[in-house]
Amino acid sequence: MKKFVLGAGTLIAVTAASLGGTETYSGPASKEFKQVQTVNCFSDTEIQADIFGAYEVGDGPNHAGPIHDHAWGGGVAMNYIFYRYFGVSAEGIWLNGSDSNLDRPGSGVPSFRHSVRPRDDGQLFATPSGNVIFRYPIERWRICPYVFTGGGVTFGDSDWAVYDVGLGLEYRALCDPKVGIFLDVRWNDYGYRYEHDALRNNVLIRLGTRLAFY
Repeated sequence: MKKFVLGAGTLIAVTAASLGGTETYSGPASKEFKQVQTVNCFSDTEIQADIFGAYEVGDGPNHAGPIHDHAWGGGVAMNYIFYRYFGVSAEGIWLNGSDSNLDRPGSGVPSFRHSVRPRDDGQLFATPSGNVIFRYPIERWRICPYVFTGGGVTFGDSDWAVYDVGLGLEYRALCDPKVGIFLDVRWNDYGYRYEHDALRNNVLIRLGTRLAFY
């Protein structure tokens, strides 16, 4: 009997000690675990507004396009990404530089190696154009390489149809709001306007910022 009482007392003491060291909670028996949501930098659909600086280089005195040597300026663009990897763009670029002095209305087709009038070193060139875009967002690094192609018209002393193809890279500096920095380069081709063995292209570089909505 004494052993039974001693054993029962020991069990009660151990149980009390264990309860004394255990925290008790008032409220629900279990708490819901909330996972932190990851913010995607690139949405599957986006409307993007671009503002950028631009530099275009002609290809020497025999360049068969509107711009001779160098031109500087900038522009704006609106892009619509209708699927994560595909989109379309409409842009306007304004550049100031030297004209090629190769095609003046009413002057006929001049020689590629002889000027028909003094070259205008302060010519303003305006190019509205449209492009289709293929992009590949990499969320882990906040970058998005892309390629594009399209065409438009360059207006100066004369008008030139232009076809372009290019590639670029965007970095999303902010994900909410979605703000990016982009750099791209394109090759402009003005086609076979003259039947001469001369270059009919130039290179244009854009550097700018992008604000994306969705």
